[in-house]
Amino acid sequence: MPLPDEPPVPAVADVDQSRGAEGRRRRLAERLAWELAHPDPQAPRDGLSDFVAAAAMRVRWASAVDAQVAFDQAPRVIALGGEFGRVAGRGGVVLYVHCFEGGMDDWSMVVPWEPFAGPVLVCVDDLEDHCMWISEDDPPASEALSLLQTGIELAFGTRAALTADGDLPPD
Repeated sequence: MPLPDEPPVPAVADVDQSRGAEGRRRRLAERLAWELAHPDPQAPRDGLSDFVAAAAMRVRWASAVDAQVAFDQAPRVIALGGEFGRVAGRGGVVLYVHCFEGGMDDWSMVVPWEPFAGPVLVCVDDLEDHCMWISEDDPPASEALSLLQTGIELAFGTRAALTADGDLPPD
């Protein structure tokens, strides 16, 4: 039994539940990336698949604190050898980035990269099968998207330099 000033120790079930939520979030982000990279050939040019349309919820940038954290951290995750991937298809190249395992934050991000065209999707464990849709419609979000693009471009350069120096394993 913990003393009154000590935080409670999480139960094993809590850890298992957290890992399950993390796995669902990561699978959701990777599926969203695949869906954006492989749009339905019959859909309008900028149309979203039914899956993406059902999962994505438009949010205001000012109230999307978890998305702000993900936008801030994603370039560092890429630069420092964290987990990310690329999915290429008819819709272009789409990146997915997962936060560092075991960290305090629980996000995954989906970024339409080539071309860099929204929406950027942010998945968090609390949203389960849904994600936040960040688009250029909101001026503060538009600025954040521009900074994200620049940050990821710089992160790829840093990652390449660290890989060339042998500080990171090759992708």
